[in-house]
Amino acid sequence: MNSSAACFLLVTLGLVLISQFPVATHARGHHDSLVGEICMQTLENKDNCMQLLKAADPSIVHAKDFSELSKAVLTLALNKGTEGQAFLKELAKVQNSPAITECANFFYDGVVGSFRSALGEFKEDPQTANYDSKVAIDGPDGCNRALASEKIYNPAIDALNKEIMLLSTIAFQATNKLSS
Repeated sequence: MNSSAACFLLVTLGLVLISQFPVATHARGHHDSLVGEICMQTLENKDNCMQLLKAADPSIVHAKDFSELSKAVLTLALNKGTEGQAFLKELAKVQNSPAITECANFFYDGVVGSFRSALGEFKEDPQTANYDSKVAIDGPDGCNRALASEKIYNPAIDALNKEIMLLSTIAFQATNKLSS
């Protein structure tokens, strides 16, 4: 083989290899795009959505399809709701507040129940799972109203309620993709 043929072969091989990098990058980015697509639909919360999901659980950003993504998000939401309820129950023991007690024993029962129900039915009945994901937002919303009626502002409860509201919205958007 002469030198010009060898040079041509090396250049061609180099171009073929270089042209494969964008394809590989796109293939890796596809899974992130599922999270990105869901977070874009949370509107004003899209940055918080991305931060929460990327920090929470690697299985969420590596989900291969919306079913896998929904399961991971609902599992995260159920865990956060359960942890939040435990926090509120402990807080209710040390603070004499009917509102905090109501948040712990009523509103967050609804949160945990809704996420648990959605997680149990997302494969067989995505529409009901979608509905349950959405109504989970009623728990922190009711908790906020109860706290406001007693003129209580607790930054930890406020942060918890915001996170659960965001998770409800994310779970709603993810499970909504199961029906389409």
